[in-house]
Amino acid sequence: MNIYLIRHTAVYNPTKLCYGQSEIPLEENFTIDFDWIKDHLNIEDVVYYSSPFRRCTKLAAFLSDDNFEIDQRISELNFGDWEMRAWDTINAEDLNPWMEDFVNYRIKNGENFKDLFERSIQFFEDIIKLDKQNIVMVCHAGVIRSIISYILDFPLEKAFNLQVDYSSISKIECNLRTKNNNLKFSNMTASNMS
Repeated sequence: MNIYLIRHTAVYNPTKLCYGQSEIPLEENFTIDFDWIKDHLNIEDVVYYSSPFRRCTKLAAFLSDDNFEIDQRISELNFGDWEMRAWDTINAEDLNPWMEDFVNYRIKNGENFKDLFERSIQFFEDIIKLDKQNIVMVCHAGVIRSIISYILDFPLEKAFNLQVDYSSISKIECNLRTKNNNLKFSNMTASNMS
């Protein structure tokens, strides 16, 4: 089984808004990245899943010819009261505790990273049980970092050290015939692929 984690393409965010679970438009040239992803994915016999947000469903629809499922568990982090606020307008008294311990600090009316991790891993464990040849997930950096951290046994406190570019494709190979599923991980981005 191969599982492909695809981060949505770049968004148009000139004022640097915090937009975890908010809708935000894609950059104007998004179709170039859509084509790049489709060319480099180049697989058949695929089951597609997407986060519910348009920045993901547009790409999932393009890749799958509108044949994909939406799952809330692969949504980005819920930033609660910070949603759609410019990062530089968030009060330091609120922002600093999150910066120091984003894994455990829950944003008011939102989530902490542990919440995101737990729902992402629940989804990941569920799709492994499907025993399909290829699964594509179109989702967000937080979800991808969570799953990669889980596979590599990487500390959540360092999850933001994992580079997950817009339009990147992270591939997980899963051998279901081995005791621990024998997971292997690789990554490709537009910047390091021809």
